[in-house]
Amino acid sequence: MPKVVDHDQRRAAIVAAAWTVIADEGIEAATMRRVAEVAGCTTGGVTHYFGAKNEILVAALRQVHYTAGTRMLGHIRTTRGTGTLRAVLLDALPLDDQRAVEWRVWLAFWGRAPADAALVQEQQHRYAEWRRLLEAVIGAIVGRRAGQEVRLLVDLVAGTIDGLGIQAVLEPSRFPAARLAAAVDALVDIVASRPQRRAHSTAHDPS
Repeated sequence: MPKVVDHDQRRAAIVAAAWTVIADEGIEAATMRRVAEVAGCTTGGVTHYFGAKNEILVAALRQVHYTAGTRMLGHIRTTRGTGTLRAVLLDALPLDDQRAVEWRVWLAFWGRAPADAALVQEQQHRYAEWRRLLEAVIGAIVGRRAGQEVRLLVDLVAGTIDGLGIQAVLEPSRFPAARLAAAVDALVDIVASRPQRRAHSTAHDPS
């Protein structure tokens, strides 16, 4: 009998190999041949699923976001309020080996994306999804009608998480899990206290 090939599994293995190459060797090293070597197959086995290097890169980026997004949606289903925001933000940071790999892949794409229209489009699309998730979580805390306030907080939170993640990848000894968690707690406190501060200032506004 001919061997039954699980194409979804084979494709996933190739994408996983691309992750490994990008995280460990850089995005330029993720050639069809090198990905095939790490995946344990022939170059033809890779081209059967991906017609060009960029197709593998986009698939790898999508898988990184899908993996992180699946974890975050799990928090949204099982937690509430500031607990949800804290869980989502912690999950977005490189607190373990898996997420450290994800961050190294993201950083590699950020470096290459400005010179590649397809990767720019993919990054913009995935970032829009991240912002929508943050808008939903933050809106549940400060009130969904406070549209401008929510957008401001989304910018603050997204920018802070990016900065923390980059520093944690580049200087892991200076940014251990406890320091990252403390920063997330401070960020959540800012979001949670924002409505109270605004209400207080409005109540004492002489105008």
